[in-house]
Amino acid sequence: MAKTSTQTVAEKVSKTDFYNELVTVKLFKDNDKYKDDVFVAVNGVGMIVPRGKEVQIPRKYAIALKNSEAQDSFAAQHSMELSKNAEATELN
Repeated sequence: MAKTSTQTVAEKVSKTDFYNELVTVKLFKDNDKYKDDVFVAVNGVGMIVPRGKEVQIPRKYAIALKNSEAQDSFAAQHSMELSKNAEATELN
């Protein structure tokens, strides 16, 4: 039974190391909507990621940023579909 506990602790340490490993990201920057730095938080701990330059951040924050981008894309597409459906309903 102690062996199982040791493996569990080792696995947790390994996962923690993986999520804390530094990765390089570069967030899109323009002079309009995407000009400000981005605040991202994971489990209540936040950081600010600058736009327009390559920076190294812990993988857990990069994953959160990627998930946020995917959610924004999904929401925009869903909104367009709802708008099209509403227009089609109004025409009928």
